[in-house]
Amino acid sequence: MSQTAPIYRDLSAKLSAMIRAGSFVAGDKLPSVRKSSREHQVSITTVLEAYRLLEDEGLIESRPRSGYYIKPPSLPVQWERVTANYRPKPTRIESSSIFEAVMDSVENRDMIPFAAAAPDDTILSSARLAPITAAVFRSYGAEALRYTPPMGRRELRVALSRRLLGAGIKAMPSDIITTHGATEALLLALRAVTRPGDLVAVETPTYFGILNLIRDLGLRAIEIPVSPATGLSIDALEKAVKKHRVTACVVQPNFQNPVGCVMPAEQKKRLASLSITAGFTLIEDDVYGDLSHDGSRPPSIALYGGDVIHCGSASKTIAPGLRVGWVVPGRHLQEIKRLKTIQCPWNATLSELVVAEFLDGGNYDRHLRRIRKIYAAQCARMRQEVRRHFPKSTKIHSPVGGFVLWLEMPEGFDSEAYTVDAISRGISIVPGTIFSPSLGLKNCLRISCGIAFEKRTLDAIATLGKLANRYLPS
Repeated sequence: MSQTAPIYRDLSAKLSAMIRAGSFVAGDKLPSVRKSSREHQVSITTVLEAYRLLEDEGLIESRPRSGYYIKPPSLPVQWERVTANYRPKPTRIESSSIFEAVMDSVENRDMIPFAAAAPDDTILSSARLAPITAAVFRSYGAEALRYTPPMGRRELRVALSRRLLGAGIKAMPSDIITTHGATEALLLALRAVTRPGDLVAVETPTYFGILNLIRDLGLRAIEIPVSPATGLSIDALEKAVKKHRVTACVVQPNFQNPVGCVMPAEQKKRLASLSITAGFTLIEDDVYGDLSHDGSRPPSIALYGGDVIHCGSASKTIAPGLRVGWVVPGRHLQEIKRLKTIQCPWNATLSELVVAEFLDGGNYDRHLRRIRKIYAAQCARMRQEVRRHFPKSTKIHSPVGGFVLWLEMPEGFDSEAYTVDAISRGISIVPGTIFSPSLGLKNCLRISCGIAFEKRTLDAIATLGKLANRYLPS
């Protein structure tokens, strides 16, 4: 120990060096104050002062009744330019031959599931959901197993009405329709405002489920690029609507899948205004809206007006298997209610009651605080591991919410062949092509950070990194 510096500063400097060298990584728990006191043969007060300095440096954080943890590093966005080459012309969405292979790999429990944008079993709040489910049965009995009409359980719609206020959406329970996940909500929204042959503006890259719905409804798409800094390019959309009659625009303004960016308030205002002047409907996919890494909740586009249909889900936050989603149709309420009655007239009663109780019983906010920290740490950890094992030319975006990572490899990289090779080795990933209407983005890929880090996970990342070198253009 230094004879001139206070002991706590020496201890802080030693721990800081270990953290920066990678001895501890994001999400790791530091030894307890008492254990550190014994290990370093210093007083508890000295350890507390050392930990306080590390907090001031932004290296660790204190979690009440839990201890001290390594904070995710504040990593800058590496690339500000538009991430994709895109086709600014109306196009029929092409079907990817690799899509079914990717989906099959997600269902295979023996795979390392980097393709699945779903929370790991260790992240799900199953310990709390089990007693809530039992309580629902005690309260409702056989009623919990009956059909629920198309609008959904009132208990859930009341709970959602309260929660949506945090996103800037003022909706009465009668303004909300519950659905079987966000996919049904998006399908209802598209069916309500489009007819076969209509043109829909979509982000590039965007969630492939949105593209599948557009293709199967016989619609055309026009690609609008996404910036890692500001989300969907309003400038590009303005040019598109001047040249073409756009009926709807499907957008993920908050923690976009797969880029992970959030649209700033000014851009949301511009988008809402443009929807009015150009006469198209905004279909807002907000399934990741509650999953910011810094604890904030960005508002819905609906806060700024315009013709907005808001779609959400409990799949990314509570549990995907409950299949609970919702849609706030705005002025399209009656048409979406009509379509829901035809398409799927009965809802999942038990799941809706469980989610309603979870949202209203104080569990949800505690749960969000926990999983936001987990996802922030896991995204940071994944970035570290990708940087360590992948080619130096790999560009990695730093998401500010959600739990997926978007990678861009050099031009000429074949992400589809790479994906097939990875699947053959027991590792599932998603190639960039299925995030593009025109099957572009062949040099990009998405990796989910929802899986817990353990030896097999780390080994899989190392394997993917070595494999990537084989597919680099010569």
